[in-house]
Amino acid sequence: MEKDLIEHYFTDFKVESMEVIGSGYDSVAYLVNGEYIFKTKFSANKKKGYEKEKAIYDFLNQKLNTNIKIPNIEYSYFSDELSILGYKAIKGKFLAPEIYSAMSKDKQELLKKDIAMFLRQMHDLDYSKISSYTIDNKQNVLEEYQLLKETMYDSLTNIEKQYVEEFMQRLYSATVFDGKKCLCHNDFSCNHLLLDDNNKLCGVIDFGDSGIIDEYCDFIYLLEDSEEEIGVPFGEDILRLYGNIDIEKSKEYQDIVEQYYPIETIVYGIKNNKPDFIEKGRKQIYLRAHKEEKLRK
Repeated sequence: MEKDLIEHYFTDFKVESMEVIGSGYDSVAYLVNGEYIFKTKFSANKKKGYEKEKAIYDFLNQKLNTNIKIPNIEYSYFSDELSILGYKAIKGKFLAPEIYSAMSKDKQELLKKDIAMFLRQMHDLDYSKISSYTIDNKQNVLEEYQLLKETMYDSLTNIEKQYVEEFMQRLYSATVFDGKKCLCHNDFSCNHLLLDDNNKLCGVIDFGDSGIIDEYCDFIYLLEDSEEEIGVPFGEDILRLYGNIDIEKSKEYQDIVEQYYPIETIVYGIKNNKPDFIEKGRKQIYLRAHKEEKLRK
């Protein structure tokens, strides 16, 4: 079906081969002819289409002065229910903890410098031409909290309600949302950073969540301690190289986002009628509550 869609909307493009390389709730990404990435999204909500992503790619390709590649959109189609983007794949391998740990110290330092420089250049751009793509993280959480209150809040257990209310109290008093706003990738994780054969940063992909948002957003995953990310010292080093930013507030922001994740998972389940996500979020709350109880003992 997608082969027919691509050839229908882009009559000069002939699909000879295609394979699925990723998928989401309402989207699929394909490697086409071994050379192009095509992403299709079916959504009745036009705001969730790819128009914003294309506009930001176009803006960055015009404004960024860097050898690090980002997707350059060659094919695009937008309607109320369907969005398609097509661009030449950026060659490289995804950064991963095992790759980083096997690198020499000099190459690790160069990688951190390149990441810091890329973020600094992007964050310092005059974003006035794309200011309509502003994201208010704090307001979004408040709206999602209201949705939770209007739907299944009364059915939550006391432990779950306590977790939610303690998070909201922290949110109301937090000052980390009052800092610099800039154009951010907003999903700046290892699996969106591409390395060349010499383990040098050569590409950054997947700007689907990007927008004008809190500067701290692009350090969330860099500061994450998980199997998929490199770890807190890595993120701290990049923050120091990036410069002119409060490292402790960056870490506080990351911790707030991490604390919100179970609630966000529940809300996602409510919005998309996916009971498995609701159950997943509730289980995470209990795991965290149990962990905190053990720490108190």
